[in-house]
Amino acid sequence: MIRRAGFLVLLAVFACARVAGANATRAAYDHAVRELDGEEFLEDEPIWLCTGDPAGAPAVETFCHDFRIVGVDRAGNRLDRHFMSHLPIDFSTEPPAARAAEFGSSFDFTEQYGRFPLFGDVGAIPSGVWQVRGAHGDTARVLARFRVVPPAGSERSVRDALARATRLTTLVGGAPRAAALYDAVYRRYPRTTYLSALYWGEWRVREHTRFANDPGRWLEEIFAHFHDSCFGTIALDRWVRDMGEEAARPTIRRLVGLYPDTPLSRAAARYL
Repeated sequence: MIRRAGFLVLLAVFACARVAGANATRAAYDHAVRELDGEEFLEDEPIWLCTGDPAGAPAVETFCHDFRIVGVDRAGNRLDRHFMSHLPIDFSTEPPAARAAEFGSSFDFTEQYGRFPLFGDVGAIPSGVWQVRGAHGDTARVLARFRVVPPAGSERSVRDALARATRLTTLVGGAPRAAALYDAVYRRYPRTTYLSALYWGEWRVREHTRFANDPGRWLEEIFAHFHDSCFGTIALDRWVRDMGEEAARPTIRRLVGLYPDTPLSRAAARYL
């Protein structure tokens, strides 16, 4: 069965979050990665991990870890990739931590087939059969095995349309055209696996979308669609960062009341 919980996040370049508690952090990361075992993802479907206390450290848009991904892509190439920074992470002191983060884009894959990557300039894990292993210590230990498969039918159309929209956001004057394309995809494919990619893209060009005069509506729809997902947490943190905590608090309080005892409401507790 295709996993329907993958989500898109546009990468930003900033330092990895660091907190104390090395053993707990590493255990949380290992547990989250093991949850990927046996899963199947669509190509360009981000792989989200939830770790740690949902009310604790914020979600991050790029994060460091000491995992490797090893496997064979659909062209038969054997690949072995480490995390983006290629710097060893010492979990004995100030380890990186995040309550939610995207896993696939933390490796340095490049887009192989000529499309504009959904992540902008960072490709996702390509189609193939993959293992996640440690980058240091016992590097033969396999934490998870999963597959990435090409989208078919309407999902291929959605993926390609979102790639075009992402490319348009990089062009001068391209934001209105990207917004129109996002809207067309949303209306035609409201249940697509790539739905979070669409929401993330719409927020980037929100001045030209249905959220232009009501940015709180974006978070309302995030709570409605993603209140039980890791993507909901990263979207919440992005919204608060852009809106400001004081301005964001009334909307968050109302939505927590509408969606009590959900992972997203618990993640929102840090703002209340």
